[in-house]
Amino acid sequence: MEDEITSMFNEGKIDIYDLFYLLNALDSLGASLDLNLHDKIYEYINETVQITGGFSPTNTSTNANLISTFYIYNIFTLINETVENKALHKNWVLSCDNIDGGYGGNHTLSSTLLTTYYAIYLVKELGNVSDLVNQNSTLNYLKSFFINDPDNLENFGGYLPDAFAKNSLLSSTYFCVEGIRLINSSELNKLATVNWVLNHQNFRDGGFSEHVEENDQRLSSISASYYAFEILKGFNSLDLLYEDIFMVEFSFLTLIIVLSIIGIIIAAIYLIWRKRRI
Repeated sequence: MEDEITSMFNEGKIDIYDLFYLLNALDSLGASLDLNLHDKIYEYINETVQITGGFSPTNTSTNANLISTFYIYNIFTLINETVENKALHKNWVLSCDNIDGGYGGNHTLSSTLLTTYYAIYLVKELGNVSDLVNQNSTLNYLKSFFINDPDNLENFGGYLPDAFAKNSLLSSTYFCVEGIRLINSSELNKLATVNWVLNHQNFRDGGFSEHVEENDQRLSSISASYYAFEILKGFNSLDLLYEDIFMVEFSFLTLIIVLSIIGIIIAAIYLIWRKRRI
């Protein structure tokens, strides 16, 4: 992974998102970063800082956005360096707020779930979550994506990715749950959300999958499994994964096969009984 980062800098094709994930993997493995490479990374990310606050996605861009600011901030953390002028960056993040309580990618963009979560996270890291422009408004924005209808079995307990979506996703549920937790964890519906997540486990391989319309196979994916695992971990419910519980979808074909087998068994028993009587 260090070789990948080195190649990135040698070729001058630096992607802060790839850089973050490579550094995060090294950190998880407890590996120490080469000092020379550390200095190159530190120099580069310092060149992405904007005088009005925030960080741009490259050292040649002058346009900061919340996504690149989130990743750059965490790269500083991963290489054990401190972000200077925290108040400046926090105020820039706060300038991205919208009247709906959410936050856009910058001060001109509409709110999205992802950028709102990044804003909450950054405000907390750069100051205090109470510094949000309007805590209650932001909390209500996140809660508006929650499906609270018990009759909606596929989605009850999950969170929609946007206002026009019909199906809640593990990814959007993760960002909503974590955002709400940072503001006020008592506003979470643990039981409904945990049960909804567990319903997404694929008994075929043990992983998790998004329930996408017109996708009967519901194959597990690494990203869906990651979000499911993190949601359960946040609710201290990982122990539920040890329980041998899964749901089997109702199928008329399965029902016909089962009934046919039962019928054959009954007929066989009857024939044997008749032969013995004769």
